Amino acid sequence: MAPEDGPVVVGVDGSPEADTALVWALDEARSRGVPIRLVHGAGRDRTLSMAELYAYVPVPDPAQVEGVARRLLAEAATRAHDLAPHVLVTTHVHDDPVSALLEESESASTVALGSRHLGALGSAVLGSVGGAVAARAACPVVVVRGPAALAAESAAVVVGVNAGEESQAALAFGFDIASRRSLPLHAVLCWHPDRLAEMLWRAEPPAPTRVEAWLSEAVAGWRERYPEVRLHSAVVRDHPVAGLVAASTAQHLLVVAARGRRSFAGTLLGSVSQGVLHHATCPVAVVPSSTG
Repeated sequence: MAPEDGPVVVGVDGSPEADTALVWALDEARSRGVPIRLVHGAGRDRTLSMAELYAYVPVPDPAQVEGVARRLLAEAATRAHDLAPHVLVTTHVHDDPVSALLEESESASTVALGSRHLGALGSAVLGSVGGAVAARAACPVVVVRGPAALAAESAAVVVGVNAGEESQAALAFGFDIASRRSLPLHAVLCWHPDRLAEMLWRAEPPAPTRVEAWLSEAVAGWRERYPEVRLHSAVVRDHPVAGLVAASTAQHLLVVAARGRRSFAGTLLGSVSQGVLHHATCPVAVVPSSTG
């Protein structure tokens, strides 16, 4: 698991979404008592190439690219100082954003990234950087999909739970944030509904006893470790993506588990993690399994 005293790393690209991620990251850094590290991937590894229609693509001037990167980081650092003057800020320019953020994740407590604007149907393209970093980072990655609701708004930290061991890492991250930010925690286990019941218009039976048992066992130790956190747990009869997105609406944070880092690259996130990253409207934390 990531070091608890490591910096909160933020991807900076000058966009409004990155600024939203910066605001979230500053709150996290303050509550942890750690520095914040601003990282920009300048993309200086691009080379001259032949495009379609036999036109040459101009090579970016390295000095100009470096200057833009430094300006973006300086502006973000000024913004961070204005919002949280007591949080130490460092910056770093790298050739490639994905490589930079993955490297930084080895010593970070959390990586925070902005997301693209929500579409008309409440979804958006995650983007290659966000998807790659969330899938392969060594620490939890928070993709700020929308504003984090506050405790005064009856918000909670929502954690998606399943029957696997990877849920324990997600619960650890969720309980830690809930404790530091004085928020309740909702543990949600989604159970597929009875499709036959839907087709025959008959009442659905309650979730199997073993599902309730899985959820109780998953949260038992964390309930004892964090007695100050108000815990609500529920089995939801819905597809995991739909159930978790609905449960996290207007909440502070949705936490889900990533697959182990030794999995095939194309399946690292898993369908549930990918789904909530595309459709949730609050910040989403993807937490790597402690077992890898």
